[in-house]
Amino acid sequence: MTLKIITNCGACAPYVARCIDSLRMQTFEDWEVFITIDPCGDDTAERAIDAADGDPRIHVIRNERRLWAMENVIRAVDRSGFDPEDILVVLDGDDWLATNRALQTIADAYEDDDCWMTYGSWVSSIDPKDGRWPAYTDGTRDFRSAPWRGTAVRTWKRWLWDEIDDGDFRDVDGSYFRIVEDRAYMLPMLEMATTNHAKHIAEVLLVYNRANPQGVGKILYDEMIRCTSVIHARPPYRALLGKPFTSGARRASL
Repeated sequence: MTLKIITNCGACAPYVARCIDSLRMQTFEDWEVFITIDPCGDDTAERAIDAADGDPRIHVIRNERRLWAMENVIRAVDRSGFDPEDILVVLDGDDWLATNRALQTIADAYEDDDCWMTYGSWVSSIDPKDGRWPAYTDGTRDFRSAPWRGTAVRTWKRWLWDEIDDGDFRDVDGSYFRIVEDRAYMLPMLEMATTNHAKHIAEVLLVYNRANPQGVGKILYDEMIRCTSVIHARPPYRALLGKPFTSGARRASL
């Protein structure tokens, strides 16, 4: 089992080495990370390359222009390969794993064949009481009205990702979401997986960096609120009874 880590970087030069170091210290060693760096006028790319220190599991690319979160996630997932059983793990470049067994905990969850995706718990870099969110109530179907729980560390099987319609990654103007991309992909997958196949990991696996002044939730707050409303207002996906034989979005409205 190889975990494919998807790491987006904006302006996170002070933090990216810590992010990469938290991967390299993991007891579970069968992973690759696909790091995408948007140009933001700092030396994040140089620091990421230095921190990688030639590790062949670490793949760093620099964009010529800023593509923002959603498009970078899509491109990185495709860079990671196309095996439907691949396990994708999101770790943003200004955050870091909380323990050296975080990836092992994720891998253990997928030993259960009924696990299609996971979501979990984190601690804030500022307030360690933040982020210990509970699981969705068993049997939840209306994830778009329920309190948001689909938080880090977010992981999923590649085949489940492939069931999402590309249009649901896009804003009302047809461009990819720049922010709240996590809801754009997690809500469809939660709806398809249901609580039968979406596993909550209660153990804290991530330190969420709330100290970064360039965090998009701070600099694009109004856009975050608007995009969240757009995503939550969209029709839900149909629950899947099992892994589909063909790829393609399963919309409840179809």
